[in-house]
Amino acid sequence: MTLDDVASLVLASAAAARAFAPDVRAGMRRLLGAGVRLGAESLIAQHQPAARPETARLDETGGGR
Repeated sequence: MTLDDVASLVLASAAAARAFAPDVRAGMRRLLGAGVRLGAESLIAQHQPAARPETARLDETGGGR
């Protein structure tokens, strides 16, 4: 490979990277967003509600004390 071939390859790669960078960026954001949604969904599915203590009951007079 000559120096001209290397220079042409570098310039072509730079042009391709500049042309496709917005598409790659959008695709990565979409993939990461889907991963976050799936991760959150799996965490919600695994979550077991904490046992709550029995709520305070009202006495006969209707007061809470």
